Amino acid sequence: PIWLLREELDPSSAAANQAASSPGGSAEVRDAPAARQPKPSAVAPPAVSTPPIASSAATDVSKGSRKPPAGKTLVKVVSAGGDAGDIADFFLDDEKVPIGGMANRRGLNVVVIDPVVGQVQSAKAYDIWGNPVEENRRLSKDLKALDEDFVVLVALKDSGMENLDATGLHALRSVGAELEGRLRFREGYALIGVKDGEALVEKKGPMVMAEFRLPFGVRPPTSPVRVPLR
Repeated sequence: PIWLLREELDPSSAAANQAASSPGGSAEVRDAPAARQPKPSAVAPPAVSTPPIASSAATDVSKGSRKPPAGKTLVKVVSAGGDAGDIADFFLDDEKVPIGGMANRRGLNVVVIDPVVGQVQSAKAYDIWGNPVEENRRLSKDLKALDEDFVVLVALKDSGMENLDATGLHALRSVGAELEGRLRFREGYALIGVKDGEALVEKKGPMVMAEFRLPFGVRPPTSPVRVPLR
């Protein structure tokens, strides 16, 4: 994605995310010191005036409303199977993302972030344990409708990955997952991925946490998001 390519040019952010994705998922995430600047040459070259290059990914289409907030956002995804905590939680700079739907949110929980405007577009739960045929289909339909480069956060709660079918597996791979098949009963799963891209962080186990620092600000929702996928 364009926003990640820009971030890779920043050595401090690269160091921070390397720490976040280290084994165990508990490494401190922090910005590294700024790189040294080269000494100025004795004779400065003459200034050349060039027109700015427009970027379609950051085009201001409505006087600033289409730009993400300034800064960066630390994303955390926590997953635990029913025997290890029964958790599926998402945090943006330590602010918990509310998720609508059924009360227990059993199965796959998915949060989608629009990197162009810097906001959560949807937050849903898919009970692929209780209704695997329909929920795998619904998961596939929703992820297929996403725009390229959208950030997708996935966490399993209780159980359900043992009921993942080919449709659901293909849908998760479309947002970066590298899964080869179903997981075990009540095995946790956490993913920070990109639509039509690669996994930024992917973990599985009884209880797991994935962390990544996004190179743009994200407005945390104050209530469950109900914006339909396009």
